[in-house]
Amino acid sequence: MSHYLGVCIPYRDAGDGVRKEHLDTLVPYLTKYLDERNIKHKIFIGHQVDDKMFNRSGTKNAAFLAAKEEGCDYVAFHDVDMLPEGDVDYSYPKDNPIHIATYLSQWDYNLRDVEYFGGVVLFTIEQFEAVNGYHTNYWGWGMEDDDLFWRCHIKEMTNDRKLKGPGLKSVCEFDGISDYIEIPSSRSLHNFNSKNFNMELLVKPTSDVDEQFMIGNEEDYKQYPIFSRQGWDFAISYSNSRAISNSMWTWKNELLYSWVKRYPNQWTLINLDVDNLNKEIRLSVNGEESEMRHGTGTESPLVYTDHLKRYGSQSMYMGKPNKTNPQQKYFRGQVASVKIHNSRGDLILDYDFNNASKQVIYDNSGHDNHGYINGCKIKNEVIKEIPHTVVPHRRFSKFKCLPHEDEGIVDGKFSKSSTSVNEKLYRFKMQDNQIDIDNDEYGVRNMKYKVHGVKDVYGNHKMIEVTF
Repeated sequence: MSHYLGVCIPYRDAGDGVRKEHLDTLVPYLTKYLDERNIKHKIFIGHQVDDKMFNRSGTKNAAFLAAKEEGCDYVAFHDVDMLPEGDVDYSYPKDNPIHIATYLSQWDYNLRDVEYFGGVVLFTIEQFEAVNGYHTNYWGWGMEDDDLFWRCHIKEMTNDRKLKGPGLKSVCEFDGISDYIEIPSSRSLHNFNSKNFNMELLVKPTSDVDEQFMIGNEEDYKQYPIFSRQGWDFAISYSNSRAISNSMWTWKNELLYSWVKRYPNQWTLINLDVDNLNKEIRLSVNGEESEMRHGTGTESPLVYTDHLKRYGSQSMYMGKPNKTNPQQKYFRGQVASVKIHNSRGDLILDYDFNNASKQVIYDNSGHDNHGYINGCKIKNEVIKEIPHTVVPHRRFSKFKCLPHEDEGIVDGKFSKSSTSVNEKLYRFKMQDNQIDIDNDEYGVRNMKYKVHGVKDVYGNHKMIEVTF
């Protein structure tokens, strides 16, 4: 079967010539690029001609409807400032929507983050209609791509891999208010985290949607220690920026910090491997190390040079914050197991919560490193599966980004105030399942817009002039 690609480009002529230059560059370049690969195509430019804030979602939806009417059976939503480099696969996305603009020159050919679903994405006509298109109440820059990604997740069109869970388990539940477990230091635990060691934890952090860290609000950033040794804190934590993190210190008080992206309310298998001989720290979630190139977190292994800080007789805690750190709060969630192996590979702490009373979690390792429970509830739960972090289906490719003023995050804050509004709509409404995507008044089926004209441009392509 011969497929017909509709390339849908969101566009607005701001009058400064920048986007017009991008369009004049992209369309001939992409036409030649696709012709050389024998991909039948036509380009549809959704051009917003009113004086409202730019609505990228609406212009993409309008271009999609024109492509469908033309007879295209799949589409590529394509930013105007991205040129494919090398051999980029624009072919038909048979089974699922596909993200192809992964490695961008703007980010030194790394993936921006694991959720990124912008730049260039491929949909069949049926797939795009199944998610009801882009949500058109995102104005200005940002988040409409994230919203589309979550719609794909709701419709089970994302890459949702899972590990087999342990089944029925006794788990310890922390209330996030005052619950914690104290683990006194001992001969076997004395300075274990200053040498080679391995830790494995099976946890499920929980958080309310309104507790989430919002970009630019640094004062709202919070960490919830799952396991820690306080002072110069050694800690494995969850944060309201939705990440698992590890903090360690060298004897020169240099912070060694790693993180991995992770949604709340999911069972998560955490592994921390420290090789003090080769000076490497590896943090992984569900057996996969964090990797900057793929947007999952800091690069692993984290390499350091000086010796690790020695702690000695300090107790360890599960769930308890360091009172001297205002960014730390009590951990809220569940813990199913904790294991620690020392530099000789000996198991020196083993908690599974099947072996617990109301006051004590007993150590199964034989080293008597029992924990003393303050609050907390021990309950039974069936853990059938441990989900990997949701990511799009991808074809990894390189794209060159044409120069323009940065409209995204500048110095840790959004450059446009409208993006903060968009972020709240995505985090608090879409991801909290408060939008019925099938009947969404802002989706492609119900969006309010007007076509003011359709022009033939660049030879065989079309520009659809729209207002909202």
